[in-house]
Amino acid sequence: MANFPVLDGQPQTHKDPVLLSKPGDRRWSFSFRFWEQIRYFGLDKSQPKWFVSLLDKLKELSNIQIDKFLADGTERDAWRYHPINWNQKNIPIQSKDLEWVDPVYKDNLDDYPLLQFQISQALGRVVGFWDENNIFNIVLLDPLHNIQPSESHNYRVDTCDPLSCEYTSLLSEINSLKRLDLCKNDCGHSEKLEQIPTNNVSSNVLMHFLSDEQKEELDSVITDKSTYTDVLMLGVEALK
Repeated sequence: MANFPVLDGQPQTHKDPVLLSKPGDRRWSFSFRFWEQIRYFGLDKSQPKWFVSLLDKLKELSNIQIDKFLADGTERDAWRYHPINWNQKNIPIQSKDLEWVDPVYKDNLDDYPLLQFQISQALGRVVGFWDENNIFNIVLLDPLHNIQPSESHNYRVDTCDPLSCEYTSLLSEINSLKRLDLCKNDCGHSEKLEQIPTNNVSSNVLMHFLSDEQKEELDSVITDKSTYTDVLMLGVEALK
């Protein structure tokens, strides 16, 4: 029998009730607080159109009432919505491996089962769970269908890895340069590269692209007593 999320009532453990009230006319909403990229569930092989398809599907579900969706077997089948079969042949991960998910959810699969729904038959799946606030928490994105290897593809699992952002890619490239021995004489560049603190991940990084005009206006208010962070926090006008 399919193991679907509990919509009301008390769970069978000491934990708080799951979905304290019936969803009523509430529609799907999503959280990415527990989303991670890991091996076999990374986005390094995903094309830009894939991300548009993902957003289109999330938008589509956001217009569907939760209780009607869960009560309609035809609708669930159309979305390939079902609990993860952790005994599936060649499945590359188990629930215990989801170490970044709060143990309240990860260790209580009876009340918070991991489920999937499809982006499309060709574009893979989204994996997550319903929390006590009727929000679907996305845990993994599965563009290569690795979460449930299928018999039709000989239970094959295809390799993919996390896709880095521009900032982390830059740090990786700098670290690669540090490992190279390209200087034929003592030019001093290697020592200078070693001084770049690429392993410092304690700071928050915000990336934002500016037009030439915006960059010129921003530079005009930067002085010895102000920084880009000051502009971000206070605004350009406050520093003029």
